[in-house]
Amino acid sequence: MLKPFLQNILSLMKRLFLLLACCIGHLIAAAQSAAPAGYDPAQRYEVAQLQSDFAYLRRALEEVHPGLYWYTPKDSLDRAFARTAGALTHPMTEPEYWQLLQTLVGRVHCGHTRVQHSAAYKAWFRRQPYPYLPFTVAVRQDRLFIAENQSTAPELQPGTELLAIDGHPTAEVLPRLRSLISADGYGTGFQDNELEAGFFDSYYWSFYEAKPTYPLLVRDSTGQQRQLTPLPRPAKPKPLAPMPPPLTAAQNRTRRLDRLRSVHYPEDLPATAILRIREFSYDELEDFKAFHRQLFADLAKRRTKQLIIDLRGNAGGNQEISVDIMKYLLKSEFVLNKSALAPVLLPFFSQPDSLKPNYFNPTRVRRLLDGTISFVNSELGPQRPYHGRYFRGKVVVLVDGGTFSAASNFTASLRAQRRITVIGEETGGAEAGCNGGTISDLELPETHLILQLPHFRIRSACPNPQLGRGVCPDIEVVPTPRQVATRTDAVLSQLPALLR
Repeated sequence: MLKPFLQNILSLMKRLFLLLACCIGHLIAAAQSAAPAGYDPAQRYEVAQLQSDFAYLRRALEEVHPGLYWYTPKDSLDRAFARTAGALTHPMTEPEYWQLLQTLVGRVHCGHTRVQHSAAYKAWFRRQPYPYLPFTVAVRQDRLFIAENQSTAPELQPGTELLAIDGHPTAEVLPRLRSLISADGYGTGFQDNELEAGFFDSYYWSFYEAKPTYPLLVRDSTGQQRQLTPLPRPAKPKPLAPMPPPLTAAQNRTRRLDRLRSVHYPEDLPATAILRIREFSYDELEDFKAFHRQLFADLAKRRTKQLIIDLRGNAGGNQEISVDIMKYLLKSEFVLNKSALAPVLLPFFSQPDSLKPNYFNPTRVRRLLDGTISFVNSELGPQRPYHGRYFRGKVVVLVDGGTFSAASNFTASLRAQRRITVIGEETGGAEAGCNGGTISDLELPETHLILQLPHFRIRSACPNPQLGRGVCPDIEVVPTPRQVATRTDAVLSQLPALLR
């Protein structure tokens, strides 16, 4: 679940790792040869342990998951459970078992439901030196292309198609990697967004061997195929500069807020404001209602005729924020979420201690008069707009495969109740809604893998959603691999033309 600003950080991190590997790799290996206590990479769990955790996971999904059969019929999922159970015939390491369970859970087609490695494994993995693939990828029409060339091979230009990696056809590689990424419905935008954001390497190593170099079969822009074995490009050492003074608490808070949300008024779009929201989580740093109140007061003062809300890469967050924005954008009573229902009042695994991962707050759920079990949440059901503060101008929402959860719900519900223009790529979050509300991190008793499990099936205000699909844009704009590599904003760079 990553934002565009994190892509820059991930790319920088990758370059740093390459530099370390080239310059001081032997020191890293020596310093990190000892694994932290608590995890042994050679450990294999016995069949009885694997079966016990599998039974625990299956019970949790079948009893507690609110949308287990939303996108996958019961008989189909039952067959997947049976195949997984049938594979538990020999001892397994944690990565082997994780791959098996995550592939199974991925068939639920819920982006909030996933299996994560144990805390001990994560701590161990972070200390391991790994060779990184010297490129980033762009996924287009189920094909892999080079986005950024980080190798010494000049032939590996952005837009070069990857046909095979280390002898493995990418037509085989891409579906396998996607199978390990939980996503809403049947679209692949959310999965591809994660692969493009810097995690292609780690998912690749879940199926294939990590090596210092990888022979590639590529096809260039002329259609010519060639074999390459690119080497990581050594990072150029930068001259040492004096360390800047540390930021004050206020400066750090301002920087964090600017990364989460920002407003600017582009010169090439008169009477237009762009509200960029990378995550609905700035309530942790400021009074978000005061920020919104000032924002819409400024729009009125400037006589802004067009508001562009940029939600690309926004993986969700606090729905109180999205509801509050909608109170300025809708004239009459509206709904963000029509319903949020759970199959059980209290999960069987619930812990009374709020500090434990299996904790579930029973005050957040209640039984309704019709017998259904509902989320107790102020953003659920009818909402009243702010009187006299309605924004009358045109509203445009920018989305992509990283627009997920609360962000895709906001887009679907707003479009269902007001005329807006959606530009970009299909959202990673489903148009119909999502499973979420409250999410438990359920630790499997034997292997200590973590099952991330949502409790409520949340429905957006969209009356006739496309089952299994995200919010589809009115105007589709897909960045080219070269635009991805050069960090050229494919949407903003042509907004004036798109909005004529």
